[in-house]
Amino acid sequence: MSLRGEGGVKGKDRCGNFSSLSSIMWFTEGSDWSQSNDLHMRQMPFDESSVPQCTYNLRIFNAQGFRHGGKSWTTGKWGLCSRTCGSGQQTRNIRCMRKVSYQREELAPQSLCPVNAPAQLQPCNTQACPPEWSTGAWSQCSKSCGRGLRKRSVFCRATDPGTRAVVLPDSMCKLHLKPKAQESCVLSRCPRNERLQWISTAWGECSASCGAGVRRRELHCGEKDSEGGYTEFPVRRCRNLQKPEGDLEQSCYNGPCPEPPVPQLLSPGSPSVTLGWYSSPWLQCSVSCGGGVQSRSVQCLRQGRPSVGCLPHQRPLSSRACNTHFCPAPIPLPVPPPSPTLKVEQSCIDFFSWCHLVPQHGVCNHKFYGQQCCKSCSAKRQ
Repeated sequence: MSLRGEGGVKGKDRCGNFSSLSSIMWFTEGSDWSQSNDLHMRQMPFDESSVPQCTYNLRIFNAQGFRHGGKSWTTGKWGLCSRTCGSGQQTRNIRCMRKVSYQREELAPQSLCPVNAPAQLQPCNTQACPPEWSTGAWSQCSKSCGRGLRKRSVFCRATDPGTRAVVLPDSMCKLHLKPKAQESCVLSRCPRNERLQWISTAWGECSASCGAGVRRRELHCGEKDSEGGYTEFPVRRCRNLQKPEGDLEQSCYNGPCPEPPVPQLLSPGSPSVTLGWYSSPWLQCSVSCGGGVQSRSVQCLRQGRPSVGCLPHQRPLSSRACNTHFCPAPIPLPVPPPSPTLKVEQSCIDFFSWCHLVPQHGVCNHKFYGQQCCKSCSAKRQ
């Protein structure tokens, strides 16, 4: 006969002579009496000397023996998994409880409960982990004071636990989540340098080799030395210093430009007239300031007539920049419209100092000489 725990009698039959009252119970053989519906308990007289005389070998216990019966395990809820992937673990609490009454239990030593206790630990989230970014330690700041730079290594690696750290191609990790590999750093403020100042450089060369042009200079942040030179620093070091007054750009003039060589004008039949490029004087600049254009006529002539065969690389420029200096602040003044008659008269002028020779050689009918020496040719017609 096998009984779980203590505190009961086998069978439902009375046997023996019960001479005193005690709490006894009985239940069907083989059932778990702590949870059985066949459990009965009542006050009844009994005599322990009559127990061996019972046919079913009843075991009788007193009320104290009942309180040591009915031990069982109770379990709590599983806790959170220790990892979100890559085989984590989760735990739960288990307790050994004994039944004191039908509706009340109390904690008992674990040694009194069955040997096969419920599991307190189990695996969870056993799926493999995706690759992730890993970073090394930051380097030291590149500057001991002021704003510097520090760097670190950033690489993609496998994250499954229990395996060696395997470096993977960056494309296997999420690029938009990649940590930065460098950042600015400031260990401390640099002491203020009282000798820092804005230093103006010398004026540069004029932009034009002759005529009007522009020259410029720059403003640097630096520290002058005793020899007249200076050590340059980043401009931000002087950002709190007031800049000196004065322009960084001004107009310049390197004298009038030389006149082009006067071509030799001979009669069309003269054999000594050679092939070459001939250019008219520069016309007036298109603007008086702010950058304009001057133009002139350039033609290949032989014996005073247009020809071919001049070398292209020797062709003089037909246009150039002029009056590139900045314009002063405009002063609004009423400007009368130009006279049409005056415009016509101004357009008929001589562009060369030798134009008075053109009528003498009878080449006014030539298109080039007729246009470039309009005034001299018009005087002859009158």
